[in-house]
Parts: sequence; C-alpha cells; structure tokens
Amino acid sequence: MLSYRWELRHTVASVVLFLVLATSGRAHFTADSDPLPSWNEGAARSAVISFVTDAVKEGGSGYIAPEDRVAVFDMDGTLATEKPFPGAVLPIIADVKTAVGKHPELANEPGIAALLKGDIAAVEATGEAGIAQIAAAAIDGRSVDEVTSGYVKEVRTLKSPRYGVPYTQLAYRPMRELLGYLEANGFQTWICSGSPIAYTRALSKEVFGIPPERVIGTSLATRVEVRDGRVVLAYTGKVDKVVDRDGKPPAIHLAIGRRPVFVGGNVGGFGDVAMMRYAMDRGGPAFALLINHDDAAREAAYPDKGGDSLAAASRYHFRVVSMRDDWKNVFDPTVTARPPSP
Repeated sequence: MLSYRWELRHTVASVVLFLVLATSGRAHFTADSDPLPSWNEGAARSAVISFVTDAVKEGGSGYIAPEDRVAVFDMDGTLATEKPFPGAVLPIIADVKTAVGKHPELANEPGIAALLKGDIAAVEATGEAGIAQIAAAAIDGRSVDEVTSGYVKEVRTLKSPRYGVPYTQLAYRPMRELLGYLEANGFQTWICSGSPIAYTRALSKEVFGIPPERVIGTSLATRVEVRDGRVVLAYTGKVDKVVDRDGKPPAIHLAIGRRPVFVGGNVGGFGDVAMMRYAMDRGGPAFALLINHDDAAREAAYPDKGGDSLAAASRYHFRVVSMRDDWKNVFDPTVTARPPSP
C-alpha cells in the first residue's frame, strides 16, 4: 500500500508540475518529461532530484512533512541576473535625480553620489543598505500603491543594456524550472532578498510565480496619510530595515515561523550564507544550493569576494551549481547577451 501511495503521489505531482509550468510563464513541458530540462546531467541536478524525491517518500529517511516543505530563495543573482545593474536600480534612476533636485543634501549619500556619476561598481560596493537608501530617496512621499504600479510598468518596459530585453525576461530559466518542480511536490516557495521589498513584490508573481505575500526583503519606512479622503501608506524617504547576511534568518523566522528545508543563494559576497546555514542546521533533511557565477559568455563571471561563500559551501555542505557547467540555458533561448564591455 505504501508503494502504491508513493507511485500515485509521484504521478499526481508530475501532472501538477505540468499545469504549474503551463500557466505560470515558466517553460512548458509534458507531464512525463524531465522536470529540469535546462539543467545538464551531473551531480547538482541529480542531488536536487534525489532530495525532492526523498522528501515526498513517506517512510523514508529523507521524508519531510508537507507543512515543513518551505523553500526560500535569494533573488538578485539567484533567481535573476544582477548584472550589469541590480534590478531595483534601473527603474528609479530618473526619480533619484528628481529627488536630489528637491533635496540637494541627498547627493552626499554614497550610493546616490555613485549613481549620479554612473559608477555602478561603486553603487554595488555600498551593499544592500546603499541600494535601499537610493530607493528610499527615489520614492519619498509616494504612496505604496503608486510605487507598486509604477515599478510594474517600468520593469516591463525598461530594457537591460546588455541583453536588450526587459528585466522581466531575465529570470534564470533553470531556476524557474526548479521553483515549479518544488511547488509541484508540495513545497511552498518564498523569496528573501536584500532588495527593497517594494520592488521585489511588484514582480514576484509575474516573473517567478511567487505571490507578494511570500516575499521577504528590505523594508522602507511608511506612514499613514489621508489623501483625497482615502487612507494610504506613504513612503517617508527613510530605510526601515535592511535584510541581508545575518539579518535574513530573523526575517525568515518573523515571516514564516519555521526554518526552511531548501534555500538557494549565490556567490559574490556572504549575503546568503547565514540563511543557508539556518536551513542546514534544522536537525533534519535540508538542501542548500549556491550558484557560482562563472559564465562570462552567457551571463557574468564575478569573483566570490575572498572566497567566503565557496569556502562556506565546502565547510557546511552546500551544493554548488556552476552556471557554466550545470545549466544548458541561462535564460530563455530568445535572450542572448551582447559581448561584455572590456
């Protein structure tokens, strides 16, 4: 009877996976096809499938109860490209310039000063806190509803200078497949990003199939106002809380109330290691996936600062995914990168 239940559940999961992918903007597959077609055969792909297969097999040592099947992913550099610009920056450049015109003192903020000079490397060097301050200045005084609708419009139309397509088309195809595969097997998928949550929530459903209520991120301060007889939330121009590095596990606990069993992050800093360890230390089956950006031709190759993330992967048993070696496609086949600038 146990074997029959497993076979039935596996068949149902495959059918659900097909329906999820067919209706969410992710790649379309038939019910009996490979759930991760954009992944090359190899240790990383096999490890993911083995973990998920064991997680839903009742009675097995890797079984995870449905209520515990929580998967959390970083966004920038994990689910979608963060090069040549962090996704939260491009839609608000014009707004930042307007804000500085009204409040010249904002130009003294390191992140804003770097943005005005066009120095993206310096913007990135300010970290999530600097990007949050840029966003806070850009949307100061605007209502939450206004900002959300504005972001949606901008990310659908503004094109990446390297790929020539809107940022909504720059989600990693293998990761969208992974999200669908997890959801089809009873996992609840979340985003935990250092990017301002005002930006992440505006695109999470359309791009990743993850509803806005399942997005955790850096928050910008708001206040209650009455405008035209309606109560609205308006941004104050201040950063409320930055969610990055050691700030991610507390934010996950506050939002979800349990440890995730599957976490995805990427190299380039140490921002995702804490939440990956938080999952691996749960005292039961867990999986931590670390994407290594080593594909300059198709996306980007950038160093792991100090080797910290890769060293942590070795020490804490994270599964490293090579973008160059483990992925057949990085984006949808219609998206191609222009040669990077020298």
